[in-house]
Amino acid sequence: MTFQINKIIDISLPLENTKFSMRTPKGFKKDMQFEMEVLKEHDSAEGGEQIVRGVHMRLHAGSHVDAPEHNTKGAAQITDLAPDVFVGPAVVADLRHLVPGGAITGAELDAAVGDVVQTGDRLLLRTDVNKTYMKDDWQKRSPYLTPDAAQWCIDHKVPLVGFDCYHGAEELLPNQPRLWHTLRLLSEAGIVTLPSLIQLDFIGQKRVTLVALPLKIVDAEASPVRAVVLL
Repeated sequence: MTFQINKIIDISLPLENTKFSMRTPKGFKKDMQFEMEVLKEHDSAEGGEQIVRGVHMRLHAGSHVDAPEHNTKGAAQITDLAPDVFVGPAVVADLRHLVPGGAITGAELDAAVGDVVQTGDRLLLRTDVNKTYMKDDWQKRSPYLTPDAAQWCIDHKVPLVGFDCYHGAEELLPNQPRLWHTLRLLSEAGIVTLPSLIQLDFIGQKRVTLVALPLKIVDAEASPVRAVVLL
């Protein structure tokens, strides 16, 4: 069997030393963004010619996968999940018409990808909101998943949901079920989430192959990834 890749599209958010930022909601014991430092220079007196850097970062910095434990105490961690969760067929749902702040429902998902989705496909939600990541009312402009959309994912046996918009706190739109709550429903169903994506507008087709492998970190609820789609 041959497998031809015509194009690889990087859908990962860059992590740049001291310039990357993310929210630090209430409840954090300490803040940690993304900072890189040089631990050893190329021409150190005793250490040879290699350079070595280290990073201080949350596991949720940049594009990353969230295991179910992130939102559900006692649920699966990263190393409990099979690699094939993170690699395989995916569908891209174009939901730009729901910006700003619209509800992503099961009916919206049906309209976007109902003609192509297959049981077990991964789901990528395109809004293009992350083009202004952390800027210009980015949070308030982001559409949000409804419980009905979560049930759609469960019914279609979606193992992973990725998105290019904010996924956070309910205080932004009072009395509306923000994505944060729906992510908890996904986690309870064992569905992995893949936040902080970009460049879904570069894809141009509904069916792709997703590759978003996490690091094999023990006792972790999340891991950074280099997420790409294969055309």
